[in-house]
Amino acid sequence: MGLVQLTAGKVSIVILNYNGRRNLAGVLRECLDSVMQTDYPDFEVLFVDNGSTDDSVNFVCREYGKDPRINIVKNERNFGYAEGNNVGLRKADGAYFALLNNDTKVDPRWLQVLVDAVESPKVGAAQSKIVRMDEPRILDCAGGLLDFYGYHFERGRGESVYNYDNPGEIFYAKGASFLLKREVLAEVGLFDSDIFLYFDEVDLCWRIWLSGHMVVYAPTSIVSHSSGKTASALQQRQRMFFYVRNHFLVLLKNYSLANAFYATIVSLLFEARNFTLFLLRGKPLLALSIIRGIFWNLTHLNATLRKRQVVQNQIRQVSDGDIKRHMLKPFPPFPLYLLFSRARYRRADPT
Repeated sequence: MGLVQLTAGKVSIVILNYNGRRNLAGVLRECLDSVMQTDYPDFEVLFVDNGSTDDSVNFVCREYGKDPRINIVKNERNFGYAEGNNVGLRKADGAYFALLNNDTKVDPRWLQVLVDAVESPKVGAAQSKIVRMDEPRILDCAGGLLDFYGYHFERGRGESVYNYDNPGEIFYAKGASFLLKREVLAEVGLFDSDIFLYFDEVDLCWRIWLSGHMVVYAPTSIVSHSSGKTASALQQRQRMFFYVRNHFLVLLKNYSLANAFYATIVSLLFEARNFTLFLLRGKPLLALSIIRGIFWNLTHLNATLRKRQVVQNQIRQVSDGDIKRHMLKPFPPFPLYLLFSRARYRRADPT
């Protein structure tokens, strides 16, 4: 793992930045100002710059460098969300790790609520209620959900902020704002460094569930999010490649063999459908990105199988049957699933 010695009760807040001054205008300042006013007795901030080419680092040094709670970490290049955060996590000494996007603004009590939410030994991670910064009455995300075939969904997106006021379990925590227990991360490992973008939180939280811990939603931890500012700088075909590539990678690593085979076959059929639709709509580059994402998994299969061995032999403590109880059951069922929108879901029935 490579984690440094912990300080009991302390929270290490990791804020990953990539060209935050150029892409976010004044949002980066709002983020850091709000974080430094957090009402929690013991925290540090690791501002991890992911190889920015703007003046982000100079800005943070100039405006916040005198505050002993802030540590600036400079990566030589853009490692993406997963490995970029890993760099900060390895240097953090808190008993808890809070991951926060640089395009957020936090309520003063956001962190205390998250720490309280993971107090139970059964809980490994907790997510804030994330609202839209430009429309504070609209939800950005009230927790992440996953279906049987590994496709993920952000619960509550676009709905009223007054919905989802009850705490409870979710399948994965959105990376804009969530808290991890140090000892749980030591059990399940850091983010998969091969995942540059998309499915990074899904993969990590799936391993948390496999280890026998829960991921929960803490609705009174309020964080505003200016969604998509950094990712929007990537071309659509790049985002499609990462989405398809990482979707299959996560399935192959985390499911048992039979379920991995079945979910992969269904997903291949679904992506074949998407490939055809993109061609018919005159978007051949997006169709090609799907092929590239699938092909990457074929050329990196040996590395994926080594990671799978660690997950299945060292991390897994519960069966896929237990995991599926926390997933969404697709409706309509396969094969009608391939023809109709994936917007209609129901919870997997307990068995």
